[in-house]
Amino acid sequence: MVVLLAVGCGADPSDAPIAASVRTSSEPTETTETTETTEPTQPTQPTEPAQTADISETSTIVVVSTTEFVPETTEPKLPIPEGQLVAVPQQNREDPAKGQFQVQVVNGTRERFEVTSVQFVWAGYTTPVTPRDTTVVGGQTIDFPVGFPGAVCAGDGLIDTMPSLDDAVVLLGLGDGSAREVPVIDRWHLARRLYLEDCQRQHVAASVTIEWANLHPEDWEGRPVTAGVLRLTRGTSTDTITIDTISGTVPYSFETVDTGDGEPVAVLPAGTATIDVPIRFTESRCDPHALAEVKQPHKFIAQVDLGDGVLQPYIVVPDQADWIPMRRTADEACVVTGQVVFVGEETPTSSSAP
Repeated sequence: MVVLLAVGCGADPSDAPIAASVRTSSEPTETTETTETTEPTQPTQPTEPAQTADISETSTIVVVSTTEFVPETTEPKLPIPEGQLVAVPQQNREDPAKGQFQVQVVNGTRERFEVTSVQFVWAGYTTPVTPRDTTVVGGQTIDFPVGFPGAVCAGDGLIDTMPSLDDAVVLLGLGDGSAREVPVIDRWHLARRLYLEDCQRQHVAASVTIEWANLHPEDWEGRPVTAGVLRLTRGTSTDTITIDTISGTVPYSFETVDTGDGEPVAVLPAGTATIDVPIRFTESRCDPHALAEVKQPHKFIAQVDLGDGVLQPYIVVPDQADWIPMRRTADEACVVTGQVVFVGEETPTSSSAP
């Protein structure tokens, strides 16, 4: 009998891909609870929840978030006007894996109101109405998670044709049945980034379908692995399409079966409708610290050249039905190869495999 131990050991660096344009909606969306927060500055270690205090008419509320905010731009942040009610899009460490972002409502006024729903409204994308039951008071900053619906790309989907964010608003449903329009300040340039990333994803997806197919367990070099094919099926593109590399994830290493070192992972020649490239996934990390903290174990980043010589990152996710079999195979390989590390140990246990 194999016992797998999962232990939370603090926040590792996010396994979300750090790339200019990486976005997929293949994994299911989950919306978390409302989080009260201070204004984010730089990434910090998670803190203990703040104590609740009595609020007077002139109090300024400062409530610390236990969810870390991670800016992904070096551009100057946009200022928040004082004494106004505004909304700031942001994204915490766990949000990309859940297909969501945060609408941070900054109440610089002394008003108090009941929020019954939240909706981000913009020509670039509009989120579904998210029901809430929250009291917002003067001086408070509070985060409302909303699902990212995918971009409505204008023109070529690039920044020059992107709708103006000056017209973006957040609609707050209020307890009296009315709705309030709150102006959006894209302080961290997140709303723009989500739009551009998803428009790029849509462009690649329209040009070529990239997918894992026929995934199944098999033995390789004395260990179980997940084998299958990487399938490319031509879409609107008529050019040669090249997958230059595909990165692994925390639990899995990726490799092709027939491709030599330094060669592209896959090439779909012009005039060819589809190709299958044999591949395998092997175990990568087996330590419980890494496996307990992983957020996006099945998001493999492909670098795609659509024929213009420009590599574009694109996430390729196996069918959800394959996730559990893949993980079981990798876990078994960790045992067979003697890489299992139990809590409190610094070295793997010995293996009985030859």
